[in-house]
Amino acid sequence: MTIRIVPTELPTIQDAINASSSGDSIQILAGTFDGFNVNVERLKIFGCGIGKTIIAGDPAAASPNGINVNMNQTILQGFTVQNFPVSGIEINSSQNTLKDIEVKFSNQGANIEINDNNNLLINCSSFFSQFEGIEIDGLHNCLLRCESSQNTFEGFQLFDINNILINNLAKNNRSDGFEINEPNQILFNNKSISNEALGIQVDEDQNTVIGNLVCNNIQSGILVDNNVFDNCIDDNIVRNNGSFATNAGIRVESGAMNNTIRFNKAKNNFDLDIEEESGLFENTFDGNKCGVSFPPEICNP
Repeated sequence: MTIRIVPTELPTIQDAINASSSGDSIQILAGTFDGFNVNVERLKIFGCGIGKTIIAGDPAAASPNGINVNMNQTILQGFTVQNFPVSGIEINSSQNTLKDIEVKFSNQGANIEINDNNNLLINCSSFFSQFEGIEIDGLHNCLLRCESSQNTFEGFQLFDINNILINNLAKNNRSDGFEINEPNQILFNNKSISNEALGIQVDEDQNTVIGNLVCNNIQSGILVDNNVFDNCIDDNIVRNNGSFATNAGIRVESGAMNNTIRFNKAKNNFDLDIEEESGLFENTFDGNKCGVSFPPEICNP
């Protein structure tokens, strides 16, 4: 395995990639560099840290994105990516790891877009995208301790099945904090705070939303959409959400059935803490602590 250093050994990151073989490493020193395509397997590409190594020049060749990860088992670590026409980082391969990466100011796409399976993001952040912060279009991806804040659309958007989000933060986004558009997602111990729409939107079946903190969102804290089934909303803290009469801390819309809402703590939400819109007990409510609910039997004070 060889370590190549940019810019002292090779002037650009793309030059270093093109000169590399599978398993090599590329060290990027402090400074500002053009985007690149990862077209060699099993590379480790690491910078000197967020705000020190900055990918912000020309986009990757033949692409509007900053970085395209096109080969498997890539490791990207320790740099900032900013100001690209579409996405900052687009992942089109599997079994990659992104760690300690900041992406911001993408113009026509998500800051980070995942289009394949079995990828891991750790301590990554997305700020000021004109679209979504982080978008997942693959399955079996895992996000740990990532932040997505102050984006124009959703903080985190899930468009494929079987992904896991743990200990992430969505804050001050102009749409939802987390939006679940496909089944079998797990959201555990995340925070959705002060977003301009919903805290967490559940638009599909068989998802697990457990142990999350959902506070100060303009619309409902957690929304279980109409005609979705078999979701579990468990042990969440939901406070100070809602600003309209149709909002609630946890709102289960008419047509949603066989969902389980249990052991949640909901307080000071407008205009209800927990609401089953139909009032027909088509879902299971158990052990929730809240102040005001519809039907009233949902709440244990």
